[in-house]
Amino acid sequence: MDDYLSEKEQIQAIRNWWKENGAFVIAGLVLGISGLTGWNFWQNYKLERAEAAGAVYSELVAAADRLDLDLASASLETLQSDYSSTPYLAQGRLMLAKLHVSRGDFPAAADQFETIVSQTDDPELEQIARIRLARTLLAADESTRALEVLDLSRAGAFGPRFHEVRGDILLSRGETVAAREEYTRALEGPQDGVIDRQAVQLKLDSLGAAAGESQVEPTGDA
Repeated sequence: MDDYLSEKEQIQAIRNWWKENGAFVIAGLVLGISGLTGWNFWQNYKLERAEAAGAVYSELVAAADRLDLDLASASLETLQSDYSSTPYLAQGRLMLAKLHVSRGDFPAAADQFETIVSQTDDPELEQIARIRLARTLLAADESTRALEVLDLSRAGAFGPRFHEVRGDILLSRGETVAAREEYTRALEGPQDGVIDRQAVQLKLDSLGAAAGESQVEPTGDA
């Protein structure tokens, strides 16, 4: 506003501005307040849904601990129908798969892991599910499928773990040379928090020296 206007002229200018723009200001305030109210409502809604989903997941975990397959399955169905947008659904699938494995029902466990692999947007969760799916398929004597699941292009930071499990699968097939190579590659990658280096080294050592490698330690000069 012009600093050289008189006080009377300033007041009149304000009145004129308000007359022309007041409706827009009021509408903006109303929208702003409505938007804030709507945002708070949405946040509370999401929090309430997360809490409700968490309660259902807790029921599933408790049922799984009691080996109650019917109740655990019912809880998972509730998560899928009512809370599919929450992370509890994938965690519930992992828990139900674990229960199926404990009962020796490997195909049912594999179904849960496969669903996670195909539906999750979380790369780390996908890699974990792939590893557990491969283990489950191996237990079900489906080694070829197990190897296919551990596609190294999908391994990401879990590369060493993929190599280790691939080594286990190949070893179960009697392919010791290929298994040795997988264990070696597992030890070559970054292993912090991914594999147990000592355990993998023991697996590798149990296979003995590769063909063409001397198994005799040098004794020094005669």
